[in-house]
Amino acid sequence: MFNKLTIGELERARLVLRGGTVIDWRRLNISTADECNAILLTNGFHPDEPRDQIYLSRIRDRAIDYLKSNFGFTFKENVTDAPHTRDLMFLAAGRDPVLRPQACMVLKLMHVIHYVEAMELRSKIAVAEHELYNLAEQKVTQVLQKMKEIGYPILEFNSSRKTADSLITKILNKKKTIRARILDITRFRIVTETADDIVPLVGYFNAHLFPFNYTVTGESRNSIFEFKDYIFRHPQITKLAPELQIDLTLENEMRPPVNEDTSDAYRIISFVVDLPIRLEEDFLHKWARAMSPKVPAIIHIPVEFQLVDKASNAANEAGASHEKYKARQYNKVLERLLRGRLQWRGKDESL
Repeated sequence: MFNKLTIGELERARLVLRGGTVIDWRRLNISTADECNAILLTNGFHPDEPRDQIYLSRIRDRAIDYLKSNFGFTFKENVTDAPHTRDLMFLAAGRDPVLRPQACMVLKLMHVIHYVEAMELRSKIAVAEHELYNLAEQKVTQVLQKMKEIGYPILEFNSSRKTADSLITKILNKKKTIRARILDITRFRIVTETADDIVPLVGYFNAHLFPFNYTVTGESRNSIFEFKDYIFRHPQITKLAPELQIDLTLENEMRPPVNEDTSDAYRIISFVVDLPIRLEEDFLHKWARAMSPKVPAIIHIPVEFQLVDKASNAANEAGASHEKYKARQYNKVLERLLRGRLQWRGKDESL
């Protein structure tokens, strides 16, 4: 699997694992139309469907207007009149010192504008939350089943969803309580044969399941391996290291605070993505009859992924049990309810 990793696949997998953001990127590492299409598809778009092209052109124009009016930028016609989003992506991957940064800026703004519009759409649809989470779980399960069929070393996977009591406990354990955003209502836990299988696994996810650009920033944890060590342990991909945009010394800059309730012995890789769900005509008719079918109806559902190799999983089950974790969490909530909590240290804020 390592021989097949391109610099683009490696960089996109790294962004997911470190909890980074494309807003900090200065180029897009792609080289083929298939790569462009895969990125658009995981974002929920049908690359060659007319209404999708019209929508993408509209948010491109909105992005350019924003950059012009707020920062006084000017843009080359190659950027403003790019026939297809793929053309814009190729410019962002190119070597032209003018066109590449211009295309990158526009794509970054398109990413944000689309997310804002997806949030607005979600606020308009009349549907129970559990139905949306069902759609997300179905989408992830289908991809994982296919991965097992084609030979990816997935030993097991399962999904879980927070109960009402678990959700209440989570909120009580957070500094912001009712204003806190709960990102792990739906969770997938995946066990691989070895730790070295995880990066290629995430690479496949990026191409077939979720877009790397909607990884939730600052919510990725990795207590299984150091990415730098992983890179230099495999000569096949060591040669790609100089091409990475973010220096390897900054690998942990985006890490969230440590969860005090988690045992130091517990080993896991976890991250959260805003999974795009494209609502087709039958769903729109059922949930949002006032919505226009002229634009792609895409919303995002937060899903947490936990990845662990076989050996780490066995060690976790032998020592750092989930029951002990829950017991520590319940004790902290009980103490807060009885006596209150007057001090919050920075590392507690992600609990």
